[in-house]
Amino acid sequence: MAGFREVDRQHFPLEDIPSIVRLFKQQLESSTEPDLALLSIVVGAVENSLTCNRSFTVQKESDTLSEPKLPPVEYHIAEALYSKFHAIIKGAVDLTQYSGSKYASRELVKKVSDVVWNSLTRSYYKDRAHLQSLYSYLTGNKLDCFGVAFAVVAGCQVLGYRDVHLALSEDHAWVVFGEEGQETAEVTWHGKGNEDKRGQPVGPGVGSRSWLYVNGCPVICTRPMEVAALVSAINPSLSATSDAMEVALLQQELLWLLYDLGHLTRYPMAIVLNIEDINLKL
Repeated sequence: MAGFREVDRQHFPLEDIPSIVRLFKQQLESSTEPDLALLSIVVGAVENSLTCNRSFTVQKESDTLSEPKLPPVEYHIAEALYSKFHAIIKGAVDLTQYSGSKYASRELVKKVSDVVWNSLTRSYYKDRAHLQSLYSYLTGNKLDCFGVAFAVVAGCQVLGYRDVHLALSEDHAWVVFGEEGQETAEVTWHGKGNEDKRGQPVGPGVGSRSWLYVNGCPVICTRPMEVAALVSAINPSLSATSDAMEVALLQQELLWLLYDLGHLTRYPMAIVLNIEDINLKL
């Protein structure tokens, strides 16, 4: 069964923003790839606890200068969800059918996307908040469009494929894969009735030059940029007019970490999110 490495385990329980920032920093500076499943579960647990199911005591206004406390992310909960994700992916994908190359094939990417898609609830969730993390997937079988694409990339990482990466425009997400990263595949929907496009390439022609695919110039992510994508996707909103302060501060601190480590240089969406805070600090 999958489990955390000892270097990951020592960070738990995660009880405040600095403890989560330290976990992300360790993952981003490690000699191995950052573990997308682990990081998505952690930030999803915090976001969902403080937005969807808020039972945590809100700090008094007089306490705003102190470090905001978070509902603790306990080791046994995080590991159980992490192991569940590994079990879902590894239990449904027979790697002996895709042996012979260290690079993913279109059939493998399609299989992983089908595994994720077929385990979702049957309702349509594209425009709902707080459904972008693996925490939402593993606790409620719900994901939005970005969440499905991220789950597919994380699932391929679980299977040992390092060539499968997110491709992002402002309004869509798909994946690239292969030795040179030249292959593309749809893995999620964009509008009702497009489910059967999963596995199909983003082909040449008018479609790939449309606004949806930013004229063939999407953001192609590295692993650290995929971490930037999951941080950018954090949604602190409680309603149309209010945010959970703790979630917003967590997102801000993680964006600063990514900025300081140089991982936002080629990820303009995250820089836009952080620009107001950068201006204040400068």
